[in-house]
Amino acid sequence: MNDASSRPTGTMRRQQPRAGQNWIFDNFIKLTDNEDVLHPGILGVRLERGFKLPDIERVFSRLSGRRALPREWARVAKQQQALAAAAYDAGHRVTASQHYHRAALYWGRAQHLIPAHRNPVKMANHAAELRCYDRLIELLDGAVSRHRIEIGDGQAITGLFHKAPGDGAKPTVLYVPGMDATKEDFPNPFNNDFARRGMNVLVIDGPGQGESNINGVWLKVGNYARAGSAAIDYLLTRDDVDADRIGVFGTSMGTRYGVEIGSHDKRVKAVVGQMPCVGPLDVIFEQAQPNFKRIHMYMTNEYDEPAFDRLVGEMHDNFERVSSALDVPYLLVGGDMDELCPPEDVRAFIDSLSCPRELWLYEDVFHPMGEVAADIYPAIADWILTALTKGFPADHDRRLIFSTR
Repeated sequence: MNDASSRPTGTMRRQQPRAGQNWIFDNFIKLTDNEDVLHPGILGVRLERGFKLPDIERVFSRLSGRRALPREWARVAKQQQALAAAAYDAGHRVTASQHYHRAALYWGRAQHLIPAHRNPVKMANHAAELRCYDRLIELLDGAVSRHRIEIGDGQAITGLFHKAPGDGAKPTVLYVPGMDATKEDFPNPFNNDFARRGMNVLVIDGPGQGESNINGVWLKVGNYARAGSAAIDYLLTRDDVDADRIGVFGTSMGTRYGVEIGSHDKRVKAVVGQMPCVGPLDVIFEQAQPNFKRIHMYMTNEYDEPAFDRLVGEMHDNFERVSSALDVPYLLVGGDMDELCPPEDVRAFIDSLSCPRELWLYEDVFHPMGEVAADIYPAIADWILTALTKGFPADHDRRLIFSTR
């Protein structure tokens, strides 16, 4: 956000990169009753993850501009939190759990949209997010648990483990979010396609994401892969995790982190990316809406734009270098209207790989892929389970184009 809440604490206000585009951002917000005008297709993703349409409409019907987003998400979060507490006091645990889930999701948006370290409103919103999700954990009776994971250099990240039902060691997926998501966003504990197929899921706030930002664990070149390995170290301490069947699933910017983890750690047996961000980063940071660059600068704790641009170049060089070493089955799922990673970049990346590979490209679908979210999440879960239990031949190379009309 281009105001006092978006600068590092203790510095004078200065214009954020491409701040001159913010008036466009504000005017688009006035034309919509949901986020699709900013992120085409995002509504379908939100609904799959547990957001409710009337809540989203309440937020956007009251918006006057982008600065109001944290306030309005906090407003609906408070409403859901109050409903959850009332249901709990009345002994309605299932209803309470559902309201606490929605409250946590909405508090997550309210904190994320203030990209400023130690901003007091952000801190309060984040604390509310954790409180609501912890109440959800309590009400899910062991289906989800929270874990601190040491990643070295005195730093730690936090993960949420979603346990598949039943006894014994099971295939397990390490899920890595993108730059606009946190570990509380996915998977939806009331609609978990992985657990229903007998797979555990560990989702982390890696460096630069969610709780890690609150704790000053910033995104640097290569450190997401090391954090991913630390998460796998934790998984192997559990007797309900099959050490020989661990996969990684990353969405949006997580499509980069997932490849980095899979290349770095040979315990990973399959990698999936969805909502591609696998091409050069000039599109997302120099051509797309200004919020993307603003948030990523916060994730890296680098507010000098020339220095940030150099860091992004180093990150992309590292990504290209490590992706050539990926040697496990890989699936990439995207839309041919993706505004952040065009199909020619997607195909160039797939062509650069030497591992068993598969590409699903959906016609007329934008970056968030909400237009087909209800279809692709189950299909991705099926693919990961197949890759972890049966595998693919070394020469596997499959390219599919799906019509959505």
